[in-house]
Amino acid sequence: MKKIKLFILLSVIIIIFSIFQTSRKNYFQEQKNFLPPIMYISELITLRKNIDGKPKNSLIIGTPIKILKFEKEWVYISTTKSNYKGWIEKKYITKFKLEDNNIFETIPVLTDIQTDKNEHEKEVLDQTIDKKQKFKKKLINKNFDIKKLYKLGNVQFKPIHKKIYETNPKSDIKAIYISLNGMYHIDDYIKLAKQTNINAFVLDIKNDNGRTLFDSPIAIKTLGNLYTRPRIKDIKSFVKKLKNNNIYILGRISTFKDQAYAASNKNDVILDKRYNHAYKSSDNISWLSPYNRNIWYYNVELAKEAANLGFNEILFDYVRFPDRVQNLEKNSKLIYNNKYSETKPEVIQRFLKYAHDELSEKEVYVAASVFGQIGISKNDENIGQHWESISNVVDFINPMAYPSHYANGTYGLKNPDNNPFALLNYYTKDVLLRNNNLKNPAVIEIWIQGFSASWIKNYRHYKKEELLDQIKALKIEGLNNYLVWNASSRYYWNGFK
Repeated sequence: MKKIKLFILLSVIIIIFSIFQTSRKNYFQEQKNFLPPIMYISELITLRKNIDGKPKNSLIIGTPIKILKFEKEWVYISTTKSNYKGWIEKKYITKFKLEDNNIFETIPVLTDIQTDKNEHEKEVLDQTIDKKQKFKKKLINKNFDIKKLYKLGNVQFKPIHKKIYETNPKSDIKAIYISLNGMYHIDDYIKLAKQTNINAFVLDIKNDNGRTLFDSPIAIKTLGNLYTRPRIKDIKSFVKKLKNNNIYILGRISTFKDQAYAASNKNDVILDKRYNHAYKSSDNISWLSPYNRNIWYYNVELAKEAANLGFNEILFDYVRFPDRVQNLEKNSKLIYNNKYSETKPEVIQRFLKYAHDELSEKEVYVAASVFGQIGISKNDENIGQHWESISNVVDFINPMAYPSHYANGTYGLKNPDNNPFALLNYYTKDVLLRNNNLKNPAVIEIWIQGFSASWIKNYRHYKKEELLDQIKALKIEGLNNYLVWNASSRYYWNGFK
């Protein structure tokens, strides 16, 4: 009987000791993770429903938050003003109250200044340039907030964390775009690349119709019955072949222009009240609302699948609102479902920052294609693309500087399409100057024209000479990289030698 009592007593002591040790461990763990009850956001960051889940909202630097609980390197918070709740990474918060000069930055503005004729003629690099041009671009310092001047909203110009990944080195790329149909001839493209300076391919991970390059779990789940079989069945062997031939792989994603997603997720589109269905551009392709976080999640999860397969870089195309819709918006014909009352530049920047946060964990670069006009425009052209706002949050920025897309008279050129060298050289000067607005801008990689614009008057046939002229115009200004666009993926290869 005494032995039984002794055994019970020892058991109780052991249990009490265990409880004490656990409590002690939890206490010190809590002390280790202790954070002040009120903290502040130190960098533009995405609030999530859960750690691995969809984005919920975006918080800008300076936002005061309450700490509710921890889980590893994640913190569950609520905002003190709007009372949004969700998860953010611990590294994006600070316990110090940020002053206005730590939240908002006054940056130089690119503007036109008058120049005399002699000074202008010294800069002329092509004899066909119209000498009547009266202005050139220059950075000037003004004591005002650029985002307030151009009604950009709460966009962030302070530098974010970017780095070159040792596991994913990148040198100057010379890339061509290859469509999904072009995948049938991939061996020919590899062979021709070896005979030229081409060292990178831009491949559609997802095209405008919503079709994917490879079998995608997220696409199957999201599109349901509208999911179409992928172009490549054995994607691992396909990627391995490209890698073995030293091809750098950029995965292009048609972001907010996606026919399949729009048809299968009708609540996430830009609603056109005239027809009570998704807004469609002139090519009859539907547009999605950039304000919708489900679309953010879908595109970034698809990008992460590509990253896991070995893609080096993700290039978000159509990362904008549709253009030429001012009249429809003015007459309230388009419904965007702007849940968080964000400006267009705000939401585009916040999506790209979210994508960068996610893909940087996989050491994959993020790039964004922008309208060529954005590089020389002071505002966002009503499509949400503002140069500094985007360049600040991606690794690479890819303006589509096709000479055929500029109005007659641009840079004093009577017909920009007929002057590829002059147009590209002037444009390159401007965007390099524009990039100086930021402390940590994206690297500029310009899309050049690999097609003939037969739909415009007095167009020029773009062949070897036109390709070489554009490449030369970039190289003179120190840009040794480029991407070439031709929707049909047919190129004059002798222009790349």
